[in-house]
Amino acid sequence: MKSLGDDSLPIDVTRDERGDSNRECMTAPPAAIDDTISPQHLKEAYSQFGTPDNIDIGRHPLHIGFLVSFLVDARGGAMRGCRHSGVRVIVPPRRASQPMRVTCRYLKKDKLNHPPPLMEGEALASRILELGPVGAKFLGPVMIEVPHFGSLRGKEREIVILRSDNGETWREHTFDPNEDAVQDILNHSFDKEEITNLDDTGRTTRILTTDFPHYFAVVTRVRQEVHAIGPEGGMVSSSVVPQVQAVFPQGALTKKIKVGLQAQPISTELAAKLLGNRVAVSPIVTVEPRRRKFHKPITLTIPKPQAANKGMLNQYSGDAPTLRLLCSITGGTTRAQWEDVTGSTPFTFVNDCVSFTTTVSARFWLMDCRNVVDATKMATELYKEAIHVPFMAKFVVFAKRVGELEARLRVFCMTDDKEDKTLEHQEHFTEVAKSR
Repeated sequence: MKSLGDDSLPIDVTRDERGDSNRECMTAPPAAIDDTISPQHLKEAYSQFGTPDNIDIGRHPLHIGFLVSFLVDARGGAMRGCRHSGVRVIVPPRRASQPMRVTCRYLKKDKLNHPPPLMEGEALASRILELGPVGAKFLGPVMIEVPHFGSLRGKEREIVILRSDNGETWREHTFDPNEDAVQDILNHSFDKEEITNLDDTGRTTRILTTDFPHYFAVVTRVRQEVHAIGPEGGMVSSSVVPQVQAVFPQGALTKKIKVGLQAQPISTELAAKLLGNRVAVSPIVTVEPRRRKFHKPITLTIPKPQAANKGMLNQYSGDAPTLRLLCSITGGTTRAQWEDVTGSTPFTFVNDCVSFTTTVSARFWLMDCRNVVDATKMATELYKEAIHVPFMAKFVVFAKRVGELEARLRVFCMTDDKEDKTLEHQEHFTEVAKSR
């Protein structure tokens, strides 16, 4: 027992233990030395303690959650945010040129010094997404899945992605997330069984990119058909309202530019509620970019105004005093200002549509009303309601009894499906009702 060491004895932390280990090695039998330096043992020791420089990219990518950041290497990974955000970052194998720490978090718009500029009818469909490292480049496309709460109303609206590389200026992110590119990323990152189990509710937008900007913004807007049109001319038609068309003759443009065409239908119920059954309106048609003057007039075709009371529609001919053409040339973030330009614009009636020419890109609207003097006033009132951005939301009601004759109710308007993340569950409130 005396030969055993005493744990209570003080330890000399200044002693160099390397000398002791060297002395132990010198006193070891030669056979032991030969055994430890044999190639077999060296290989085992390396695989046990060594960290290889080359990572086995044949291994499946990591599928874990993250709070704000995570590490990614040549193996790739599919990481989902843990804070109820639902954001998922998918980096396929061989896309990261070197190990890097990826940061991804939500920000409120008011936290930015330069928030994205939004035009009328546009709104954020989720919070701003901050990414890092800013400017990081990948060897191929990576994908970011972001849940949104914008209501697309079938095909009437769409989701577009804005990006800011420097935190000050914003532009549209033009990387097209086509189905082939999305499937290629999913096939490289998930097994077949996992792909079939992926939840695709339609409330998630997929962003494909080969580099990281500072911010991404998910924006909902009226669907816009975009075509590149040059001096040779061309035609753009709406997929929302197929009768809406814009025809550019040869020479209307001096160089090739991207031309956008929007058609926003106005429900007859809304028009009747605000203006009565004796007023009918057409879809609101917008030619982008606005406030541009064409070298030759372009021809716009818009359906005739429709009303809830079908019997009040006029059989238009060459003279239609109740049909008014309203125009707003304001653009950008400026509110629309409607003017009656009927007197200076001849109409052509073809089937159920009205055609006219214009030399300026603007926002146009047809209205059929008896009191033509108030046409612009009524248009402004109806437009103010029609331009509101629709969102997907639900209401949840929580209740808690605090006395024999007293209870508390809390009503929430929620844009996601996470009722359990509220504090009411921790405060022993009970969910008593919710919308469908």
